[in-house]
Amino acid sequence: MPRVDVVAVVWAPHEARTASFADWLKAPLYNIHYLGFKRLFFAPFKYPLQWMKTWYEMMRIHPRYIYVTDSPPVAGLCVYIYCLFTRTRYIMDTHTPNLYGDKWGWTAPLQRFLARRAVMNVVDQEAVKQVFESWNAPVIVLENPPKNIPQEWLGSPDPSGPTTLTYVGTFGDDEPIEVLLEAAQQLPDIQFYILGDTGLAEREWIDNAPKNVTYPGYLLKEEYWGLLSRSNAIIALTSHTFSLSGAAQDGIHIQKPVIISNQPPLRLHFTKGAVFVDHTCESMVKGIQTLIENEERLNQEIAELYEETSARWKQNFQALENLIQS
Repeated sequence: MPRVDVVAVVWAPHEARTASFADWLKAPLYNIHYLGFKRLFFAPFKYPLQWMKTWYEMMRIHPRYIYVTDSPPVAGLCVYIYCLFTRTRYIMDTHTPNLYGDKWGWTAPLQRFLARRAVMNVVDQEAVKQVFESWNAPVIVLENPPKNIPQEWLGSPDPSGPTTLTYVGTFGDDEPIEVLLEAAQQLPDIQFYILGDTGLAEREWIDNAPKNVTYPGYLLKEEYWGLLSRSNAIIALTSHTFSLSGAAQDGIHIQKPVIISNQPPLRLHFTKGAVFVDHTCESMVKGIQTLIENEERLNQEIAELYEETSARWKQNFQALENLIQS
């Protein structure tokens, strides 16, 4: 097999950010994963398997560069050690929760070690870039890439139907699902879709959901973008004070107004086309009503934000491409 320029590696059965970067880099994508996803109990068993599988695939194709998502940081360590023994260099994409979250924050010294040895580090916000610069690690800011969504996947809201809002999440610990369900109960004329693997949801959220709430499950590709395009707006909520929210960024990519958490990174990024809410039922209801009242203006603003963020992203991505091609 001929040597390829760059491959993308992520230790997950599916991960939208890495998949998008693989598309833009025209790189083969390796989703390397065994056993249960996001279930810590399996970590001691699956990480050795994923380590061996990563090395097997890399030795088989022998790439010049590996674009690795360091969630978990063990994946970055695996690629680093592989590169020690081969003429390979790596680009590391660090997810911000890995630096500050309870789950992986304790590995910050390891992440610093790996970051300083990468040929480039990719982060999604300026504040995180400053951390890497303090480590003397090469770094570039790239939010989630613009999405190349086939036009035939897309629809539009039904003008004769109810207002439709789609919540995009994973049922993570940082997501205030209870607040959203309380708000939905007070807004019976609005249709809510809550996306995510229902196997990770609390049983009571499913069993006691209001009649205007539907759980379609974890959707991909045509089903995912189709539902978002038929919605009037996107909801993405997180209690993490450092998250830029990939779900909220999908609102930009599909050019739909977003209802998002009142967090500093989100306020800095979403300068228009967004309604910010606190994690209380009162704030959520008020935010939804504000969106409905101002939907036309917010639609125009989110289209403007899409153009601005896409132009900036493509300019920064060119620098990454130039590095690989050189």
